[in-house]
Amino acid sequence: MKVKSKLADIDFLFGRFQYKKDHLIVHSDPKQSMETKVYVSPDDIISALGKALSNPMVWIYFLGFPFFLVRYRLRHRRKRSAGTPSR
Repeated sequence: MKVKSKLADIDFLFGRFQYKKDHLIVHSDPKQSMETKVYVSPDDIISALGKALSNPMVWIYFLGFPFFLVRYRLRHRRKRSAGTPSR
């Protein structure tokens, strides 16, 4: 997942999940250079679901997800193979 803001642009790789005091804590992958924790409250989940489900673009993305997934993986496979020197 890419996180872009005025402060930083980072690739966030999911690590472990933890539950603590009514919050879901999402830890970044330990291999990342900057340790990150995302605290998600129950209100955050309700808010995100409400906004996502009321947005037509989210429904289009869900319906087209199988197509987007295949296209994404093919595109990235081509990028990796183009960057690999041949013997």
